[in-house]
Amino acid sequence: MQLAGLEDAIGREVGEKLEHIFAGHNPCLSVQYMPASRSEALLLSGEIDGDFPRLPEFAPYVGAKAVMVPVPLISGEGMLVTSDPAIKSVDDLGAVTLGLRRGTKWSSEAAGGHINRIFLPSYDIVIDMFLRRRLDAFLIESNNLKQYEAQLASATKTVVRQGHAYLWLSKKNEKYLPEITRVLTQSDFQTLNAYDQ
Repeated sequence: MQLAGLEDAIGREVGEKLEHIFAGHNPCLSVQYMPASRSEALLLSGEIDGDFPRLPEFAPYVGAKAVMVPVPLISGEGMLVTSDPAIKSVDDLGAVTLGLRRGTKWSSEAAGGHINRIFLPSYDIVIDMFLRRRLDAFLIESNNLKQYEAQLASATKTVVRQGHAYLWLSKKNEKYLPEITRVLTQSDFQTLNAYDQ
């Protein structure tokens, strides 16, 4: 079964765990890494068998075309990062520019009605623009934030949401849902606590 995983450090860590755990099982899982927007399009078109990590809020975007495996793969927080310590929420942003990684539904939802936003293809670009002061703030998952901690030591970081991320299967693979759930539940798979990484 061919899965898509996010092409970041956490996506690769979870993907490697999934491939290892399912190596001796049916279905056997194989992971390709790609941007979130591409993996979503491939899942919706049926070109891949599953996509991770995705939040439960992914449901309205996939409708009846995909089902969530009910075992969390990642636990973590959504973080607002700013250079202004007075900003503690998206509502405090005013007219400043907010950076979001393209394809991350949670960040679009967390941005709420904030109008001045820019969507970028990777966190590397988001961080670079923030450090060069071309962005005033951005949203990022705590698991991805860890790899930039040294660069962002003086930035203000505020938790704006907490949650879990899951594997979603294309509807055509729903028959594997019980087996994948069983293997994840009974294996040595540990939910990756992104915040503690």
